[in-house]
Amino acid sequence: MKLADILGYQLDMVRCAALRSLHRLLADSPLRPADTTALLLVREQPGCDQTMLGRALAGNRMVGMKVASRLEARGLLTRGKGRDRRSKGLHLTSEGEAALADLLERHSRAEALLATHLTPDERATLLRLLAKVQRAIDEEEADLREEKSPRGAAGPAPQGGSETG
Repeated sequence: MKLADILGYQLDMVRCAALRSLHRLLADSPLRPADTTALLLVREQPGCDQTMLGRALAGNRMVGMKVASRLEARGLLTRGKGRDRRSKGLHLTSEGEAALADLLERHSRAEALLATHLTPDERATLLRLLAKVQRAIDEEEADLREEKSPRGAAGPAPQGGSETG
């Protein structure tokens, strides 16, 4: 086996290269790639909480809390009514909408660079295949959570992963 044949290695190398490219396009911005994920998630799911945000960032509640607090301090997010009395929901401000529009334009440029050698059909196929890889990982992690949980514990396992990129 060669490095070129190891799927995980190739995915990691492409992820690192994509992040480097995106960081270059964000060099003059105070925002980070994770901020795009956060703002996009909150726009798509108004009222989502820090736990959902942390999972979307491939982290946990603390990761979500740190990113939400940083974006709230910049005036891009507010905390309001959540799903229940104990949680605070996250909501975009008008400044957050404007910042997200700028971030998405920069992401579009990064996406175009990534897909330079792909036809539109190849890009769609790649995204579909990556979703299958993510589904396999999600299933493995769900199985691991079930193995670790005490027998008879009720409730579904939390979902992880990011669909926002």
